[in-house]
Amino acid sequence: MNRNHQPNFPVIYELLKQLCQNLAGDRSNDVLKEVTRLIANKPNSITHHGGTSAAANESTIVARINRLLASRSQASVNVFNGFYEELISMTESKQRTPILEFLFHLADSDKSASGSGLQVDLRNDAGFASGTLDSVFSKLSVDSGIGGSQRLMKSRSGGTVTGSTGSLCDAKALVADDAQLQIADRNELEDLLIQDVIYACTGIEGKYLRKNVVSGEFKLDHIHGRNLNACDAGMLLRLAEVGFFYNKVSRFINPKSDSYLMGNFGQGYITALQQELTNYYGLIANLQENLDRQRQAGDGAERMTLMRTMVWLVEPMERLQWLALISDACREVKGGALASAIHKFIWHGDPMVRTISRELLQSACIPLQQMLSQWLTDGKIVDPHCEFFIEELTDVGYNRLWHDEFRLRSSMVPSFISDTLAKQILVIGKSINFLREVCKDREPVPERTDLKKCLNEHLDYLYSPHSNTELHVLIDGVYLKTSKRVLDIVLGPHQLYDHLKAMRDYLLLGLGHFADVLMENLKEELDRPAKDIYQQELFSIVAAAVRKSADEQEEPAVLSYLDVHFLSPCEGDTGWDVFCLTYKVQGPLGTIFQPVQCTYRALFKQLWNMKRFQFILYGIWRNHMLSTRCFKPIASDIGLIKQHLQSYCSKMINIITQMQYYILYEVIECSWVQFSARVKQAKALDDVLEAHDKFLDRIRTGIFLDQSTHLFSSCLEQIFSSVRKLDEWQMNFYKLCNRELDARKEFDEYIQSSEAKGTYGVNAERALERDEAQQEFEAKLVHCQKALIAIGVEYENSVGHFLYQLAVSPIESLPQLCMRLDYNEYYKHRDERLSVPLTFQHMRKSMANNFARK
Repeated sequence: MNRNHQPNFPVIYELLKQLCQNLAGDRSNDVLKEVTRLIANKPNSITHHGGTSAAANESTIVARINRLLASRSQASVNVFNGFYEELISMTESKQRTPILEFLFHLADSDKSASGSGLQVDLRNDAGFASGTLDSVFSKLSVDSGIGGSQRLMKSRSGGTVTGSTGSLCDAKALVADDAQLQIADRNELEDLLIQDVIYACTGIEGKYLRKNVVSGEFKLDHIHGRNLNACDAGMLLRLAEVGFFYNKVSRFINPKSDSYLMGNFGQGYITALQQELTNYYGLIANLQENLDRQRQAGDGAERMTLMRTMVWLVEPMERLQWLALISDACREVKGGALASAIHKFIWHGDPMVRTISRELLQSACIPLQQMLSQWLTDGKIVDPHCEFFIEELTDVGYNRLWHDEFRLRSSMVPSFISDTLAKQILVIGKSINFLREVCKDREPVPERTDLKKCLNEHLDYLYSPHSNTELHVLIDGVYLKTSKRVLDIVLGPHQLYDHLKAMRDYLLLGLGHFADVLMENLKEELDRPAKDIYQQELFSIVAAAVRKSADEQEEPAVLSYLDVHFLSPCEGDTGWDVFCLTYKVQGPLGTIFQPVQCTYRALFKQLWNMKRFQFILYGIWRNHMLSTRCFKPIASDIGLIKQHLQSYCSKMINIITQMQYYILYEVIECSWVQFSARVKQAKALDDVLEAHDKFLDRIRTGIFLDQSTHLFSSCLEQIFSSVRKLDEWQMNFYKLCNRELDARKEFDEYIQSSEAKGTYGVNAERALERDEAQQEFEAKLVHCQKALIAIGVEYENSVGHFLYQLAVSPIESLPQLCMRLDYNEYYKHRDERLSVPLTFQHMRKSMANNFARK
């Protein structure tokens, strides 16, 4: 059509000519002549200026023409479709409806009259403003040559025609007859569309719908879909969404699909999904049955229409949509993670979603139910796909069974199982294994039978947001009974607490004079190179020290477990560098203590090192006091040095003694009191082990071995280095003094021997040698004094830095230790940093600590 909306008559004439040749055969010229005459007389019959039913009637007319031509030959259908596509390219949609309707009546002429009768309704003449070509023949009948007008009208209406225009009754009959034909055509088209919908609902393509292989979406067929009006096409695509969601859901149960869920949990989920689809298949079967019955019975009052089909499929569509959404959330997850993904939907606001997700979760958690029953009653794990939230490690040594054989898989813990409940479930099965494998105890817990029954009957209690359900109560009861059984065996027959006390006494040097006796007896051996020391020799010395420090007269039982352990020596190491004590136990206690052996060795090494330097300082003080009488002859020469030595030794002894008191009493003993109280209140073995770990952590912090206090350890090492240098200086100093005493004693003896001989005195040469030796001795004393002062300065600097670090430490007990070490404020007056008052935060912590102790 041109811009003035005028018909393109040459093109229309050419199309009519070709159609008449194909449809009318030999009589095509006569038919074309009549049609041309009618169009020339009534040009408005093929124009249209905007009726509301044009778009709705076009697809119906095309369908009727196709069905009519298909009854004759398929070739006619193909020719018409080709011409129809050309007509679409040359005309607008509102122009095609009257043309197609006109052509339909040409094709639908009376075959009994050899196709000579052509009835054309030209209602839209000059007297009608709308200009539409209606589908009923109410005004004009034209015969193509042999007076066929009356025969055609008679044949179409089934009555007698009285004139060329017909009577009013005949016109009404024709209108009713054509209306019935339109209704029949519409019903037939709607049946075809419903059949396509049913096909699409099961993922099958139909006549009007084609499926995208990749996405699973349905779209209109590019040929047949053109014959549908906008309303039917929209309704068809809307209903085809059911098939799209069905395709998405069906991929999750297809073993060949990449969305197929694996594992036992996935198979349980697929079972519930298949049940949902089975119910869906039943609904689709009902739709197909109703459609088949409708086709056989013909028209009825309660026909299946697209709108009614939509009503039928609204709920299945929504259900499939949610199934697809939940299934997408479960993609690429398994086990407890899959259960967590489903559980997210169980508290949705839509009751239907809650019901669907609960049914899916119930089916997916059937393997969880079986795994929990076996674990909580027999302590066994049957998990071929690694889906259970408890895993078993097979390559664990006997001494690590309790700690490492079983552990939680955090990624597989379902979201409806709390951390506390998961830990209880872990401990129940672990305790059953520990009692059976290590303690050789197979006494059953009566509550396990009730727990297994509750799991089998009320697994949904596990999803409850409340922790007071029957299942939670039973799990808590079995946990307490099983844990108490383990704790009673460990604390009773195996004497766990007594062994812990022995480790505190001997490995943490908390027993009376044991450390002093051991240090005194081992000094000579440990001074030797590490490669020359034998472990058996040291053990005999340790055993003797244990017997001396024990209260009982009989052989101490601790000797069966206490042993000497040598660290890996390096070149130049002495016995002090490699010596260590260890505590060896077997059976159930071995699985408990083995993980903390390294910790106890590290603690012993630090405490033994502090004890060693205390022992060195006591030796320096003892030698100093003994040397006072021995070195009386040279007291005037060494008096000032002895004063400095006494001063520095006193300072060092004060620091080391206060440190020992702090560590042994405020750190170890106070921590032990808290630990003992927690052991008495423990309900499970893990409570004891947790308290024991905290006990060791407090000690590790108190003796400066953890990450937060490692700086203090380096400061202490500098202090110990000064003690070591003082010990070495004292040995050299006493050697010097002893040589001078021996020289003077030899000189005096020479004088006495000369008196016996009568020579009385010494010669000048001998006197000169003595004077030179005296001067050399005095020079060496000056050098020794300078070295001693340097050691003292280095020591005071190290102590000052150590005290400053204690003062600014965030640990509330360390600023108090700083004040105790500097009780007379000697270092405070020499370091301006120590003169700064404590911050409010430190004061508050100190006050809180004091109130807590009271």
